[in-house]
Amino acid sequence: MLAIGIHIPTLLSAADYLLPLKISENKRYLEDQAGRPFLYNADTGWKLFNKLEKNEVIEYLIDRKQKKFTVIQTMLTGFAGEINVFGVGPFQDINDFETLNAPYFDHVDWVIRQADSLNLVLAIAPLWAGCCREGYSGKEAAMSKNGGDKTYDFGEYLGSRYGSYSNIIWIIGGDNDPHEDKDTMRQLALGIKSMSPIQLMTYHAASTHSSSDVWEDENWIDIVMTYTYFRGFDKAWNKNQPDVYEVNFKEYQKEPIKPFFLGESTYEGMHDSWGSSVQARKQAYWSILAGGMGHAYGTPMWDFPTDWRTYLNLKGGNSMRHLYDLFHQWPWYRLIPDISQKIIAKGAGEYAGNDLAIGAVDDQGEFMVIYFPSGREFVIDLEGLKGNKIEAIWINPETYAFKKIEGQLNKDTPFSNHTPDNNDWVLILESRLP
Repeated sequence: MLAIGIHIPTLLSAADYLLPLKISENKRYLEDQAGRPFLYNADTGWKLFNKLEKNEVIEYLIDRKQKKFTVIQTMLTGFAGEINVFGVGPFQDINDFETLNAPYFDHVDWVIRQADSLNLVLAIAPLWAGCCREGYSGKEAAMSKNGGDKTYDFGEYLGSRYGSYSNIIWIIGGDNDPHEDKDTMRQLALGIKSMSPIQLMTYHAASTHSSSDVWEDENWIDIVMTYTYFRGFDKAWNKNQPDVYEVNFKEYQKEPIKPFFLGESTYEGMHDSWGSSVQARKQAYWSILAGGMGHAYGTPMWDFPTDWRTYLNLKGGNSMRHLYDLFHQWPWYRLIPDISQKIIAKGAGEYAGNDLAIGAVDDQGEFMVIYFPSGREFVIDLEGLKGNKIEAIWINPETYAFKKIEGQLNKDTPFSNHTPDNNDWVLILESRLP
């Protein structure tokens, strides 16, 4: 039985995971070699291999580890034709994947080793597809010119070179659907898998699409990435953007079951007022409470501009350490998403809107976790909890401050209350047997 306490619990730290990761028995999440569930709490450092000096790489990785990020999403070869901070690109000729530049990959080796020493997982996109003609995919682009055989050989090279690392997940694609390069992308994936079958793999599709939307049940796709913004967001190529929880509810119900995570959404500090710290938290909590195994957080630091350090301590990013703590004290991997929206009987807000409160109950009926994006009055149906007496606590997701609600609730009586203020809040309801 869990116990509510107003304290920061002693938790599994990122350095304690025994890599490589594997898929859980119920296929809903990832776990380490000791069977401990792994929360995919990622930062998007897409240009990590290209833009940072070695001392900066270490500074960035240590900062993200201290903030309890467990994964860094990154591009192996950057945009097509891009060189790294040392003036070297991955290929002498991007239209010929056989013309590898050894110094470029030597630096990649070094970065992977630094992340590995910190027990940080790197989710690596080997050839970024690109949303807007900046990548390796598309008509007359590099993947098309190289063709399936050379792309397979490049994948085989990557699998051979990096297959011994336990901290790598591969991301095929990158911000776009496969389109005319579908078979070439498949060859890249199969080439990697031929040399490194235990390293997990996913696909990064265009916004509003998940990996499973654009690929059928192919054996090389181990885990699914979802990607969306929210309704009313008008800066993406597709103006009809579902909300994160809509996409995740849909993914949760698909068969065959595969673990999934929110791989991209609105970045904090971008897209004007949409890029707020609250929006970053909404996406993270929506993803996990709607059945995902985690999420990815982002800022303008994805491209590591000269002022990249100014984005290290944004409020939303800082609060991701609290998300990690909260979902380890109240185990996220036991939560069943409330797809039918029965937990919040009143006050959830508008479905398919950017202000919906959602909840989930653990599979043993011991606790509920409910996320409110903003202040409101509400009524909670406690039927999903097995105990007759319920204790409740508010958690501020920005500061991790606790506010215990005095007295015990009765399971047979709906819980009517209001949030402490107009900010976003997490409500924990925990059952007690008589």
